[in-house]
Amino acid sequence: MSKVEKRVSKDGDKVTHMIMGLVAGIIISVVSLEYYGYLRHSKESDSAMIEDFKLLTLKPGYDVKTSSKPSGKTAFCSGGSLLMRADKNPGVSGILVDKKGRIIHCDNKQM
Repeated sequence: MSKVEKRVSKDGDKVTHMIMGLVAGIIISVVSLEYYGYLRHSKESDSAMIEDFKLLTLKPGYDVKTSSKPSGKTAFCSGGSLLMRADKNPGVSGILVDKKGRIIHCDNKQM
């Protein structure tokens, strides 16, 4: 009779195979999500918003409280659009838009 040798499985082999399967599954998932467009990558235009503003009413009877400190920003009208720039860095200016991205217009004649 011949001896048949059996290879005894070690626990280390099982753990290694499980880790390799896990890593392969994660890689395949990320690649497939990227391929079908479910992963969204940020663009420079996404980070273009600098600051939020709110509009306070000027109707009589409303008590509007504001700070006495200056904001450090100046708004001006240019080409029919309202722009704003920082007082410390006047070379950088931006156009004011509402929540839906629509331009806030202004009238040069009334200013």
